[in-house]
Amino acid sequence: MKEHDLLDDLNPPQREAVIAQRGAVMVLAGAGSGKTRVLTRRLAHLLRTGEIAPDRILAVTFTNKAAREMRERVTELLQLEAAVVQRLWIGTFHGMGARILRQYAGYLHYNADFLILDSDEQLQVIKKIVTRLGFEHLYWTPKRLVGTFSRWKDDGLRPENIGPEQLRKEADRAKVIDLFVEYQAELRRLNAMDFGDLLTNCLALWQEHPEVLDSYRHRFLHILVDEYQDTNAVQYEWIKRLASLHGNVCVVGDDDQSIYSWRGARLDNMLRFKEDFPDVQLIRLEQNYRSTANILRAASHLIDHNTERMGKTLWTQGESGARLQRFLAEDGADEARFVAAEAARLCTDGQFTRVAVLVRTAYQTRALEEAMQHQSLPYQIVGGLRFMDRAEIRDAVAYLRLVYISRDDIAFERVFNVPSRKLGPTALAALREVATVRGVTLLEGAREVVATGGLGPAARKSLEGFVQVIDAGRLLAESAPAEAVLQHLLDASGYMESLVGGEREEEKRENIRELRAFLVQTGDLLTFLEQAALESDPPRPGGQNDHNRIIISTLHAAKGLEFPVVFLVGLEEGLLPHKLAVDAGGLEEERRLVYVGMTRAKERLYLCHARRRIMMNHWEQTIASRFLKELPPDVVETRGMQTSVRKPFGGGWKRR
Repeated sequence: MKEHDLLDDLNPPQREAVIAQRGAVMVLAGAGSGKTRVLTRRLAHLLRTGEIAPDRILAVTFTNKAAREMRERVTELLQLEAAVVQRLWIGTFHGMGARILRQYAGYLHYNADFLILDSDEQLQVIKKIVTRLGFEHLYWTPKRLVGTFSRWKDDGLRPENIGPEQLRKEADRAKVIDLFVEYQAELRRLNAMDFGDLLTNCLALWQEHPEVLDSYRHRFLHILVDEYQDTNAVQYEWIKRLASLHGNVCVVGDDDQSIYSWRGARLDNMLRFKEDFPDVQLIRLEQNYRSTANILRAASHLIDHNTERMGKTLWTQGESGARLQRFLAEDGADEARFVAAEAARLCTDGQFTRVAVLVRTAYQTRALEEAMQHQSLPYQIVGGLRFMDRAEIRDAVAYLRLVYISRDDIAFERVFNVPSRKLGPTALAALREVATVRGVTLLEGAREVVATGGLGPAARKSLEGFVQVIDAGRLLAESAPAEAVLQHLLDASGYMESLVGGEREEEKRENIRELRAFLVQTGDLLTFLEQAALESDPPRPGGQNDHNRIIISTLHAAKGLEFPVVFLVGLEEGLLPHKLAVDAGGLEEERRLVYVGMTRAKERLYLCHARRRIMMNHWEQTIASRFLKELPPDVVETRGMQTSVRKPFGGGWKRR
């Protein structure tokens, strides 16, 4: 692409956002307004001038997929060589935090090969602490403690900062804070960090060692932030400190698409940005390149009812398009039958990827799945079990972690009896006791038990075989690539043999093959382990939907996607808006959630609700969502009550 081509196909506001070179810039990017294009072109433009080296620009996104796409697009735009691409600092907040902490871990008394724990591993650690301390509480379950500690870290809170605003009951406050302290101490003992630590520890590093912060403030001459409306308190402070020297920070976001307050996102970060960077240049991207005029008019009319917004109006040069279709069903099953029948009618060409069905809560998918199956329609549930969360993948990764990081007690506990070696809780308790008394890891404790005969003959022999598999893997790792080490571990341990004849055998084998391919791509084992912890899924060819299937997704999981046809179902009071959100003062966020769902549609949008629905195992009469009343009536076609022929899954429809 020629130099002038970077700007030629941009509209005036997009061009302005790309070429604004100095100072703070906030790009208020409406849905479908070309946000990704602006970000990648801005990064490419900064590099093309030649005044800024690739490693002096920091571009932060929220997903690894977005980071990969930005890197690939910039590489293609500028025809960059691999050596230059490697110098680019493009990644997620947590990925960048891990990258910084790997270099300076010693400053915080960690080793550079620290582990990154996921939520399941956090839960394991907290369960052990709760058991050790004899803590029992009906409300403060280990799972609730995981969520609470994570929220506190998102807000930048340490144990000494926890007050009545976080915990009202003073007695609970003291106990839970003690657990928080114990949890952090256990993480340090394990040489581990959870996701929240990757950012809070960065801030601690910069506070305790200002010279480190200064080195990064001088390094990054330009900072770009994607999906800025989703930043939490710590992420905001992170960016603010890095940009405090030069103020060259460009944030791109949409206040109307802020839908993640439940995981710490703060909409007021957009307002705070204007306070901390008073000379900020505000650029609005309002021209939409995705949806028809009727869809945009309805969505804009809806979101105008919110008061907490900076204001913008989406428009398009495209056609008006079909009117929105509002459908009232008799019940949830009737609603699902309508969706499936209409999807089948629209997909007679076999292009099922054109259709998405969006729900507020995951339980709504059951009726939809049943209806899709009876129509023989292929479908895919988005937001199901992550690739890295599958049992066989977690087992394989744990074996690898134990080989390369022998002090990883969490990995040891997962696989020392997988596949079954008849080493139960008694054996594990004995190993823990030895490890605690000697102050060593569980793997070292296992070696000592094998040597001294601390278990019965059969258990000792099984444990010895396990230790030999791990030790052989460590020896192999000195010369062989990681994928070969993995193959050895799974074969020598008997893991692959244990899959024979079992449930989902071929699927599990295929997943392990894909894991090996992922290892080949990443090369370095520590890099792989970090990506495995931070990655929602390994990169796969083909984009968002590799297979020709209808997508069924929650509204939260659908953000960032687009489809020619969208069914938005369950538009009823108590469901959308959700009762719990409304009770907690989150009505405006629920409206933003509907807005996000509506703006996923490119050509056709269906708004569905039912007269009654099974809620909490009993039938309830429903009231149409207030959001339906906030739409301009001239762009919505209400087709009236439609009832199916009274067969379990009759195909006939009576239309009025």
